[in-house]
Amino acid sequence: MIGWRARLSSTRAGIVIVYHRVGGTEPSDPQREILPTGSADAFVRQLRHLRRRYRVVPARQILVATHSRRRLRRFPVAITFDDDLESHVRDALTALRRARLTATFFVGGASLEQAHAFWWEDLQRAIDDRLIEPDGIPHVSAADVRAALDRVPRAILELTGAIVRLTSPQRADVAAALRAAAGPPTADTGLRATDVRALAEGGSTVGWHTLWHDVLPSLPDAQLEQAFAEGRDRLATAAGQKLDLIAYPHGKADERVTAVARGGEFALGFTTARGVVTSATDPFLVPRTVADLAPGTLALRLSRAFAERQAD
Repeated sequence: MIGWRARLSSTRAGIVIVYHRVGGTEPSDPQREILPTGSADAFVRQLRHLRRRYRVVPARQILVATHSRRRLRRFPVAITFDDDLESHVRDALTALRRARLTATFFVGGASLEQAHAFWWEDLQRAIDDRLIEPDGIPHVSAADVRAALDRVPRAILELTGAIVRLTSPQRADVAAALRAAAGPPTADTGLRATDVRALAEGGSTVGWHTLWHDVLPSLPDAQLEQAFAEGRDRLATAAGQKLDLIAYPHGKADERVTAVARGGEFALGFTTARGVVTSATDPFLVPRTVADLAPGTLALRLSRAFAERQAD
């Protein structure tokens, strides 16, 4: 077995996994969903595999656990979630408790008091329910929108990427057009203050994901500083925890972003860059592996990652 052979080495490596939405009885289509939903059963199976094969540690301990890993010991793995999703409490926290595991939930806090949806959630609804015309989204190609409406595989992901690469004012125009097309979010959208407290009281850590989920490297200096601070104290109060871990929105960070994080009383910063954690990992550029809830996919991905690190 690849994983066992890797454990025979003294390689010091760890992996941080990032999930988004989990729950329900059937998986969604990852080719046509911005945030694919893994079934509850698949998530439970993955937790069982992680608990059996790896040393599951809190995200704040991943660097220490990686550095202290020795030959024959299990490789450390940390479980994280991004975004303010109602499934975090309803489905993820329930499964974690049953597996006797904990996770770090990176939250922004935009829905602490009332329902709030971000532009990519409105985009998903607008495409799924055909609520928008191909030329109805400014600053992006009508052909790209048409491909998403026609359910071309990966078209909605490419459209989302094009929107992420826009400037902040352009994304604001896109968000306004999508909200006009999709309408307001449903009443249960997001996490209320009581939900955030439930995550903390369930033994998990609440981390910071910024209030408005901007692409941080694209912000000018003054707005960047504001993005790190706005809403952070309010979320910390809701969680009853100090927010000293940050997952950068969209997983993107550069030298300016990490400089603000280093000066903002954060201990670690997490991206979505692929790779394993090593003793040389920058604490403010910790890579994460995006979870794939297809049967067996995550298990194979982790096993290969550790085996490849052994071969370096």
